[in-house]
Amino acid sequence: MQSRFRDWGDVRVFLAVMREGSTLAASRHLEINQTTVARRIDVLEHTLGVTLFDRTTRGAEPTERATALLPYAESLEQAALAFAAEAETERGRASEPIRITAFENETFGNIGAVVAEYVEKHPGVSFEFVFSERNLDLMKGEADVALRMTPVISDNRLIAQKVGQTHWTYYASRTYAANHTLPTEFCEDMEDHRVHLLTHIQSKRRNIVRCATANDLMMAIQTGQGIGAFPVTTGDANPNLVRCFDPPPGSELPVWLIASPSAHKRPEIRRFTAFAVPRIARNLKKLS
Repeated sequence: MQSRFRDWGDVRVFLAVMREGSTLAASRHLEINQTTVARRIDVLEHTLGVTLFDRTTRGAEPTERATALLPYAESLEQAALAFAAEAETERGRASEPIRITAFENETFGNIGAVVAEYVEKHPGVSFEFVFSERNLDLMKGEADVALRMTPVISDNRLIAQKVGQTHWTYYASRTYAANHTLPTEFCEDMEDHRVHLLTHIQSKRRNIVRCATANDLMMAIQTGQGIGAFPVTTGDANPNLVRCFDPPPGSELPVWLIASPSAHKRPEIRRFTAFAVPRIARNLKKLS
């Protein structure tokens, strides 16, 4: 049989009367009118079909039925408090910024413009950017969302969506190109040119100069120190650089939007990634 009991707020009134000893004291505790307290108790008794209190000159005396129901009412109270506490926790999580890590902005489909568009539509959401040469550990909470360029995602615990791909090739400054004959195709040693590469890129070539950051690499190439490898999304966008040759076969690398399982539980992160994926994909396609 379906229960007629519907109003959980009446349990709060019942507990107040049980603890305070009268409808008057309960009304002061609850900061509501005494008449309202008495009416709510009458409604609860009628709904449950039992007498909860005997009204006396000393106040409201709980009946045996009220005493028997007390532990269940207290359980409801604890559940309501836990419910409110969890809601408060979720509200706190929702106010936290979404932390994004990426190698750099243009390489990954102008993520800054995507975020700006999202914030315009959702002004209550904030972001933090961590542009890092190192792959931050999402599972350890170093960031919430990452844009990465890699053939595969090695950690299957991560939630990854492929948003497109980019190609790499070699570039030189316009001044360097005017004074040197640039290589016309990819080769192991790049002839006699000094080759600048990031430290994590493996190579057996001669004349290699290692660069710790992408900014170091860009500075070296723009100042005519040699040639260097860049994604076409970065190299083609720089008016001071020229391509040595078109991207060679096998130079493409997928770009992924990744989130840790814990970050993906946050509704605002799921909403942002759903918004960002098609826009990053469109930007990468335009830049490739």
